[in-house]
Amino acid sequence: MTDNVVCAGCLRDNEEEITVMWCNDCEEPVCRPCGKAHRRFAIPNDVIDIKDISSVNKTMTKICKEHTGQKLIFCCVNHDKIVCHVCISESHKECDINHIEKAAKGIKDSSTIHDLKERIHKQKGIIEKVKEENNELSSKIKKDKEQQQERLIQLRSTIEDRLNLLDKNIETHYKQGVEKVSSNTEQLESLAQTTQANLQDIEKADTEESEVNLFHLVKRLDTSQLSDEENLQFLENDISNMSLQFIPENFIEKVDAMLNEFGHDAQTTSFKSHQSGTKALQSQIQVHSDEKHSLGQHQTFHAAESSKFYACCFIDENEVIVIESMEEQNDWGTVGTTLYLKAINLKDGKCNSFNISNGCSDLCKDTLCTFDRNNILIVAGDKKSVKVFDLEFKKLARTIKLNILFALCEWVTCIESQIVVFCYPYKNQKKCQIISWIDYNGQLLKTINLPDNICDLDIIENFQRRKLCDLYNFLWCDLYMLH
Repeated sequence: MTDNVVCAGCLRDNEEEITVMWCNDCEEPVCRPCGKAHRRFAIPNDVIDIKDISSVNKTMTKICKEHTGQKLIFCCVNHDKIVCHVCISESHKECDINHIEKAAKGIKDSSTIHDLKERIHKQKGIIEKVKEENNELSSKIKKDKEQQQERLIQLRSTIEDRLNLLDKNIETHYKQGVEKVSSNTEQLESLAQTTQANLQDIEKADTEESEVNLFHLVKRLDTSQLSDEENLQFLENDISNMSLQFIPENFIEKVDAMLNEFGHDAQTTSFKSHQSGTKALQSQIQVHSDEKHSLGQHQTFHAAESSKFYACCFIDENEVIVIESMEEQNDWGTVGTTLYLKAINLKDGKCNSFNISNGCSDLCKDTLCTFDRNNILIVAGDKKSVKVFDLEFKKLARTIKLNILFALCEWVTCIESQIVVFCYPYKNQKKCQIISWIDYNGQLLKTINLPDNICDLDIIENFQRRKLCDLYNFLWCDLYMLH
């Protein structure tokens, strides 16, 4: 405590007296007269010379933070907490309370001091270790920055080279197209002249020439006309197929989205986090290479002995939902099957499930999908409706009836806010298999007929293409073009 510190009590009365003492009970510096006054209280305060005050006393408060001005002179045994008398009356009426002097007795010889010292020493060592890691991180991110900038230069150069080549190709094909258009113009003009001349000849011969001469003319013009018609058909097809579409529609948006993903996995908060982020980025890049890679780290979740897992889908990248069938004994002693929706956290393995058999006598266990974060779609057992289960409230939210004539639902998925169902005809019905789009209220939006014998369906490339296959054949079908 420096010599120029003034007495706290005198300062409150707008006076300035140099402090020479310290009141441990009030936790403030006092001058000599005030120190004598503190010792003369009904319950004398502990006043010592300011030179004898320890650094602990300077920083350690003995006043209750919750009740202004109240001293912490009691200890609650139940909550292991130092309290004031107001704390006791408010929150510790039923607790075992000791005076702080009784609670503190023997503390110097207890294991508490030893354990606390050991924890502090351990933390000190951890701090030094983390400091070293932080220093390593500083040099590593600097090296990473240089490496990434070098890769960025290479990427920019590669992209520029490709764009320059593309620009040359566009210009070359444009010149070829201009030449083709010029050639087509000449051929069309020649055909037009020939056609006009033939028309004039046959009209004139029809009225002026003999039948023999007309017959010769018809045969000659017929051969010529056939050749001209073939040439015209060729030109027509050539013109309709000519295009300079080197950059597909929406390609720029896709490239922008891909570039936007760069750096999302980068971590600079700690050395270990930065390493894991780099590995994740490397694994994503390797997917596009032609080399064969072994399967990375994976997790396996096993059903219980009396349970079976059926259809599953991702809620998000860290959680998956699965239909679980469990053999259970009811109140009458008979064993029945109960269906549950089980959400599994892929990070910590924790599960959360609820019964979906209540109110639903039968469900298709082999298909489900997410409509959004909280709603799961499952095809009903009669295959004439889709059940919506709410994960937040853990119950059946609604039933979407499918008003599709002569068809039963086999499979369900979602494309944004629209529900897509794959249906097949009733038994003995001749209608083909179909894919139908419906909204959340079951309103039919559109339907596409499919070939017979379709047994599976998948959606890729922004939901524009689907693959359809049966036991013997594989069919690639562009549904975007169909509708």
